[in-house]
Amino acid sequence: MNGIRVSVLIVAYQAEEFIKETVGSVLAQTYSPFEIIVVNDGSTDKTGEIVSSFSSVRCVASEHKGIASARNLAVKEAKGDYVAFLDADDIWVPSKLEKQVRYISDNENCQIVFSHYENFTDIPLDSLTERQKKVMENLSYPYLASALISRNVFEKYGLFDEKYTYGEDTEWLKRLQFAGLDLSHEIPEVLYRRRIHGANITLSHQTPGQKEMLSLMADAIRKANQIKSGLGDKNE
Repeated sequence: MNGIRVSVLIVAYQAEEFIKETVGSVLAQTYSPFEIIVVNDGSTDKTGEIVSSFSSVRCVASEHKGIASARNLAVKEAKGDYVAFLDADDIWVPSKLEKQVRYISDNENCQIVFSHYENFTDIPLDSLTERQKKVMENLSYPYLASALISRNVFEKYGLFDEKYTYGEDTEWLKRLQFAGLDLSHEIPEVLYRRRIHGANITLSHQTPGQKEMLSLMADAIRKANQIKSGLGDKNE
């Protein structure tokens, strides 16, 4: 189990309020990651300064191009055998990596393993907006940010589609599913905690309507078919 090198990838944009706690939850893991990479996606606050205060964290500066581009950059920079994403305002349960690495070690055909997650907030419950209350109650699976993913998955199925400013994770997971990758591996424990606050990307974008979802699914099917026929664009 100790031979599995995990790259932890964090995309941060204007994350000065939470990034210290987020990185701290990685440093507190019972299984030490091979590397921690934070892509500072053009932040103008103190995000970069705070990240740079951690000697064990590599900060990669980037122009603000959005989460898909920043995640792609993080994957390209990663040197580990497996990668795990963590949003810059969320935190991990201390045993997350240990349990997922053990699962990977015990299931040789597993390329990606998810975990359960929970929403939490520092906002007083009687001050939550209706949208925040709705997001707090919603738990959708599989959830990309909870996953531990083999680098081979990106090499075979491609990166995130940078034309999507929101929903890039949904398209990517659907692409994998339609191409035949087994997404059923899951640890039925809460190992990831998603923070709900005033500036979540989830809250700043409207839920895709039927037309947008159909377009997203069509993209995923098209790319999956290209991958299965050996014509996939690994840069998407």
